[in-house]
Amino acid sequence: MPRFYLDILNGGQVLEDPDGQELADLDAAMTEAVASAQYLVAHGILRNEDVSGRSFIIRDENDQAAATVPFRSTLPGTLSTAPLPGSHQSVFNESLLACVQADLERLVEDQSRALEAREQHLRDLLEALPAAIYMTDAEGRITFYNEAAVALAGRRPEMGQDQWCVMWRLYQPDGTPLPHDQCPMAMALKQNRPIRGVDAVAERPDGTRVSFMPFPTPLRDASGALVGGVNMLVDLSHRQPTEERIGIH
Repeated sequence: MPRFYLDILNGGQVLEDPDGQELADLDAAMTEAVASAQYLVAHGILRNEDVSGRSFIIRDENDQAAATVPFRSTLPGTLSTAPLPGSHQSVFNESLLACVQADLERLVEDQSRALEAREQHLRDLLEALPAAIYMTDAEGRITFYNEAAVALAGRRPEMGQDQWCVMWRLYQPDGTPLPHDQCPMAMALKQNRPIRGVDAVAERPDGTRVSFMPFPTPLRDASGALVGGVNMLVDLSHRQPTEERIGIH
């Protein structure tokens, strides 16, 4: 298989990938770059570092630039993401979650006749996102999830029945079982505060497992009362190769 190199462009500086990876073709390299950028954005969030201006430059075996994958998401008044070359979309950053939360809080406060139309518009936007996102009421019962969440969880949650998380089973990174009522989303709602900086492992009904990073955030109405929560789940499947390539410890 051909070898591709994923260099990181940060302003005028380039951090070169010295080893590269053997991938089937440029499309596979693009997929790897998108997944790696997604993780690096999440890693930057935890370090309070803005990485939205960075990009992956994909080089081929002939040292020629084959494609560029920007980290940023464009959110000019909407939640839509800018398309990448080919069929891939750009990765998101925490501004996406901030926009989702702000729109949801405005939705809670909105008492106008346009409420139903606005709610449908927001749900359409959430459904179109490549990020796994779901919502709960104040008791943690699932009230919404998009198809990206179904794909990550490997199951379709029961609306109003499943509680705290869309995943089937949960574990700590060391393999210790994690009860749903102790998961990050449950803690965010019980403590009425965003939870950041934790990883978890989900087991799907087919037995496969996936590491992910949750971003659970409470939703409050105009009076400050807790009315629910929104959670964005970032797939960390590509974390180890990415960390090794750029030297994150």
